Amino acid sequence: MIDEMNGINESDTWHDAIAVFTEVSASSTEATRPNIFRIAGFPRRETVSSNVLAYFFDPAEGHGLKDLMLKALLRTIHKEDMDVSDVSVSTEASTGKNNRIDILLDLPDISIAIENKVDAGLYNDLADYRSWAAKQSNNDSAIVIVLHPFNNFVLKDHPSAQGLVVEQDLFDVHYDELFSNALGMLGEYSLDADPRAVDLLQQFIDNYSPERKQKKMDNTSTDITQFVSQANGIEQQLVNVRQSFEKYTEAVRSKLQTVHADLISRWAEESPVNGKSVTLADNWEWPKRHKPFDNQYYAQSFKLEKPGSSDVDRIITCEFFFNIKFDDGYVVSDPESGSFNTIWYKAYWGGLGTDQKPTVRITNPYNETLDAKLTDSNEDIKKAVEAAVERTLKDNWNI
Repeated sequence: MIDEMNGINESDTWHDAIAVFTEVSASSTEATRPNIFRIAGFPRRETVSSNVLAYFFDPAEGHGLKDLMLKALLRTIHKEDMDVSDVSVSTEASTGKNNRIDILLDLPDISIAIENKVDAGLYNDLADYRSWAAKQSNNDSAIVIVLHPFNNFVLKDHPSAQGLVVEQDLFDVHYDELFSNALGMLGEYSLDADPRAVDLLQQFIDNYSPERKQKKMDNTSTDITQFVSQANGIEQQLVNVRQSFEKYTEAVRSKLQTVHADLISRWAEESPVNGKSVTLADNWEWPKRHKPFDNQYYAQSFKLEKPGSSDVDRIITCEFFFNIKFDDGYVVSDPESGSFNTIWYKAYWGGLGTDQKPTVRITNPYNETLDAKLTDSNEDIKKAVEAAVERTLKDNWNI
């Protein structure tokens, strides 16, 4: 029976299903970048947001962005002419009524009390905030800003706004308004800034920007719709592909582990370079947890030590691993240059955790194919690994 929509014969194997599966990349899809706020487990923590904002609002901090965020904030409320030559920044400032101001900015011309809202509703005594902020000001001038990520947020006639006048001493600032102004000014500030601070600011914006979050949600919906459409009628075949691939990766992992263990046992009795003094200093596998269909870089590694040498040139690490495409954080492979039967090999100066920049790479190209295939016998693979390791050590230790 033929599935006319996809042209698949139900009796066919999954090979035929995959042949007609055409992946159409969504133009808006972006890779998920590492983000410290999500990784640390506080993507929506208000105190974290306030502390990071206070850091960037303070021109004296070590970020090197000077008054970028402060100017962006003032531009948002149309007070960009304010003097920012002397700024004091504090968080959790306690008022006379024991209310706490999330961020208090004391400028030469004015004091600004910021109520930072991430998820919770507005219920604060903002008039008390302004009164306290005015006491900190040199000229009793103070305003309150409610910073938030909410659409259709209205301050006028809000219970918390009593005693204050919107757009005079009370202002409503959306996160994306602040971020837009900051990003628009970033170019002129970034050259003198600490790159890590610039990256932190970008991560903060990625994490707290409603606009960017909505875009990612839209991308997610697009990806789901795309895959459902492509997989229509061949669902079981695709499941079979995944299961078959998982069996392959587990089988290869087991095989290379056995080869690795045999070589360690052999080298414990004799040097990997015949007749020369070389010590097996350490060995490991990476990653410890194997995730099919994720990053298939899976390495078996040997750290070898040349006795009597200086620290600079006494340790070489050799790795052998498998897959068709990988990204180990230092080098991305070209999937056209390998197959599911390929074994890769590389060597570098130093041990586990070494920053594998070009200065420590030994093999050239850094990732090269081993003279053995995964379908070869364990003995043939062991001989190929030993030959590659011996060649690496002889060339670089001159032995």
